[in-house]
Amino acid sequence: MQNHDTPLRTLCRGARRLRYALNMTAPADSLHEEDFYAWTQLQADLLRRLPPIGNSFDAENVAEEIEDLGRSELRAAQSLCEHIIEHFLKLEYSGLDDPAEHWRDEIVEWRLQLEKTLTRSIETKLDLPARYQAAIRLVRRLERDVPGLTRRLPTFCPYTLGQIANGGDADWFPPPRDQAP
Repeated sequence: MQNHDTPLRTLCRGARRLRYALNMTAPADSLHEEDFYAWTQLQADLLRRLPPIGNSFDAENVAEEIEDLGRSELRAAQSLCEHIIEHFLKLEYSGLDDPAEHWRDEIVEWRLQLEKTLTRSIETKLDLPARYQAAIRLVRRLERDVPGLTRRLPTFCPYTLGQIANGGDADWFPPPRDQAP
């Protein structure tokens, strides 16, 4: 019996198996629109499963470049979360009034950017504890203006992803804490 598998059939079978394994039921075109990060990871995996086409197509490097596109979306979301958490901490623990409105404006802008980037698969990769540790490093720059600031900060992230992303209509900000010694 002759095997009639073509590279396209092999690719389709691999895509079905991978979609099933990842519990992705959306077609690739809608996945591209709904969750770009997941789409890049899927496409890179599918490229790696292709049988060799010839000497000139560099499937491995093309797959890596596609994965990198998805990772850049993830890094953008991580960075936005770090800056939002940094500004939350400044609002809540610095005791400074003058820059507070500017910090709130920046948070609103970053939330709008995060809304465009955040997908279900990126949410699972955010690692809020690591984002919080990076935010604390950013807050340390304010220590010269607010001595003892970093000692007042919580050990663990006090904010949820919902508070950070704030998908609701009203913008939430942490209230300032009493800065009594």
